Amino acid sequence: MEPLRTDVLVIGGGIAGCFAAMRAKDMGADVVLLDKATVRRGGSVGPGMDHLSAGIGPESMTMEQGIERARSARKDLGDPNVCLTIDKGCFQRVLEFEKFGVPVREDDGSFFMWKMPERYFYLISYRGRDTKVKLAQAVKKAGVKTIERTMGVDLLTHGNRAIGAVVFNTRTGELTNILAKATILCTGDSGRQYIEPDGLFLTWLPTTNTGDAQGMAYRAGVKLTNMEFVFLDPASLRAGGGIAAAKPKEYMATLLNKDGEKLMKCDEDYGRRHYLMAKEVAEGRGPLYWDFRGLPENILKMIEREMDNEYPITKEWFKQRGLSIRKDLIPIQLVPSCIQGGLLVDERFVSSMEGLYAGGGSTAFSRGITPAATTGYVAGENAAKYASSADAPPFEERQAKEIHKNVNRLIKKKKGVNPISLEEAVRGIATDYVGFFKNEASLTEGLRVLLELREAHLDGMKARNPHEQMRCLEVRNIIEMVEMHIRASLMRKESRTRRVGVFLQHYRADYPEPDPNLEKLIVISKENGAMALSTQDIPQLKEHLVSDVPQYA
Repeated sequence: MEPLRTDVLVIGGGIAGCFAAMRAKDMGADVVLLDKATVRRGGSVGPGMDHLSAGIGPESMTMEQGIERARSARKDLGDPNVCLTIDKGCFQRVLEFEKFGVPVREDDGSFFMWKMPERYFYLISYRGRDTKVKLAQAVKKAGVKTIERTMGVDLLTHGNRAIGAVVFNTRTGELTNILAKATILCTGDSGRQYIEPDGLFLTWLPTTNTGDAQGMAYRAGVKLTNMEFVFLDPASLRAGGGIAAAKPKEYMATLLNKDGEKLMKCDEDYGRRHYLMAKEVAEGRGPLYWDFRGLPENILKMIEREMDNEYPITKEWFKQRGLSIRKDLIPIQLVPSCIQGGLLVDERFVSSMEGLYAGGGSTAFSRGITPAATTGYVAGENAAKYASSADAPPFEERQAKEIHKNVNRLIKKKKGVNPISLEEAVRGIATDYVGFFKNEASLTEGLRVLLELREAHLDGMKARNPHEQMRCLEVRNIIEMVEMHIRASLMRKESRTRRVGVFLQHYRADYPEPDPNLEKLIVISKENGAMALSTQDIPQLKEHLVSDVPQYA
């Protein structure tokens, strides 16, 4: 049972994980990078991408605008220090993508920049079909040791210090103990808690993202926050691609209900479009449609290029249905894409547990590609600094054996519950009892049904092979994510929209207005074997971050 030892362990090989691993390696650390799929195509950007957040840069947001945006993040339940750190790092990450061979500029050397209507937000439209391919090449060139088809099961801890993890090979079933002076969780947004209308594998987020980082952190006693919020994807279609809603108002497709009536009639409507869309469907005026047909030719061409690069399966989706953005109304079904909460981190991306860091969608405050790259970069740098002076962690063999026992017993049973069936039941609870329009009675009943289901069937799951063992481990994370989602939604007796590049929603039909007294974080942790919730004040912006103006190489 001799463990594999390293300075920095990075769990998750998406954008954040790759940048974390490369930065830690550049800092002189020995690094191991895990991915449940492959680094080359794993993560949210594996199938391709078409836009990057520009952040503070010479052609986008000014430092003054970034500071103003950071200060206003508090009402969106975001840490202003994390917000400013991300915005200050995004443009440098854009340049690094370019260095890795990703074509982020147009052929004439310029950036194609979309200025978003909300708070100085800028996006660069780019040709990113092979973003992860190029990034995987950069990771290999950096000399990072990668282990693929391997997921994190549980953190190894020593007191309040993370000292690595037990990991599971999803092809062979082999369990490995990895001891690390510092650990970084980067498994992305959690997108498998609701039912997808077109099936499991036709979704904007990768189906491998089941909340593994959040589940591992919760079980270890780490603090998480913002678990009540969901992202409802308002893209042009359900299979992903073609970001119809992430455009300046004058270039955005027209949103219509089934009767051909426009949903967005004034500037205020653009900031509450998810609410308007959900309301139309709930009141029987769905389905909804995007109408691209009145847009200028140059904008149509750019949207078609974006569809070629972000999830190219989009084009096949259109072809199978005989649809064209130039000729037809494009149907959209509003479905929660992910629970948008994660580890509570500060601007160093360190968690509430010593030696444990997080990046990207695994954190509570980050969404998007260059934000993920920046959070990973900063987490990798700080984890490497910590590891350089940290003592070698002791091996908690008894703890590791217990984790192995729980995984191996899944495949030793003669009969038991199919994990896929249990997963569908759990996701059905989120879909039926939570969704967009939440209320006390529905949430309370949903929690009751979930706990009853967990008590009856979680320990009864059986796996016939390593793939099904993986599904069992994923179901455990999905159940915990849904429970955190419901409990946090019950505690936040108000409605609030977070603006983190996109709109993240928490809407209580019985408390439809925001409550200034609830401008606090709802923090979740595991205490004495049970899920505990509390509130925490949001930090003020730190002056040293304001005075540190970014430089661009």
